Amino acid sequence: MFYHVRISTKSDRRTEIKLDLSEEALRKQFLIPYENNDSMVVNGKTIEPNDIERIRINKTRDGSAEILPTVIWEREVNSKKTPGIPNEWYVADKGEEITDYFIQGPPGYKKTKSNERITGLISQNNQIFVVHGHDYEMKETVARSLKNVGLEPIILHEQESLGKTIIEKFEFCSESVSFAVVLLSPDDLGYKKDKSPEFVMLRARQNVILELGYFMGKLGRKNVVALHRHEANFEFPSDILGILYIPFDPYNGWKLTLAKELKAAGYDIDFGKL
Repeated sequence: MFYHVRISTKSDRRTEIKLDLSEEALRKQFLIPYENNDSMVVNGKTIEPNDIERIRINKTRDGSAEILPTVIWEREVNSKKTPGIPNEWYVADKGEEITDYFIQGPPGYKKTKSNERITGLISQNNQIFVVHGHDYEMKETVARSLKNVGLEPIILHEQESLGKTIIEKFEFCSESVSFAVVLLSPDDLGYKKDKSPEFVMLRARQNVILELGYFMGKLGRKNVVALHRHEANFEFPSDILGILYIPFDPYNGWKLTLAKELKAAGYDIDFGKL
């Protein structure tokens, strides 16, 4: 896959074009500087963030060498020889425009979010990511409890996909959350291959364990809580001691414990609404 970038500047009304970038090069040369409000160098020209009028990103399966003959032919046939617009501009306009996929804010928007996480500020939208397995009753109960205290539970399958793959959708939907509640329900069975079936243990789904680790790294252990439904032979994930496990008890004691953790994390919790 090839990525093509066009950046229009305010100062001289020019458009700088860069063709045939890999995704790694795109991120390093353009996206990371844009996200952090840093200057970028394009074709030897330094562009400051406040001088960017518009940035456009397209992707194509073929590189510019394969696309250019088609562009030249189309301009000849349609008499599209607009003075001052090079063929490279039309090459960069081919394929699918994916600007909105890579950029979701003005220059510096990622830097602002990073600073908020570092200083411990809670997102104003009060979003809490709820990771769940196949225990839908558990998921609905937790989501309802969060809503009762004025928080917004983010449940992945309830969010719009917008053409994204599952992992892209997950990354996008988890971008602004500052706390995650992970539901460890006994959905799978497993045991070591050198053991017999009598040693079988109940386990949470693999996606749940993956997302638990993701949020521990992204938010820090103090901003991740794991609720588990009690079973005698439930196997807890190994090597992740240090996060809080709360038993999902039938007497709803978990609600108060969870609310206290959210309060300690900085959320405004009305305990009377539990």
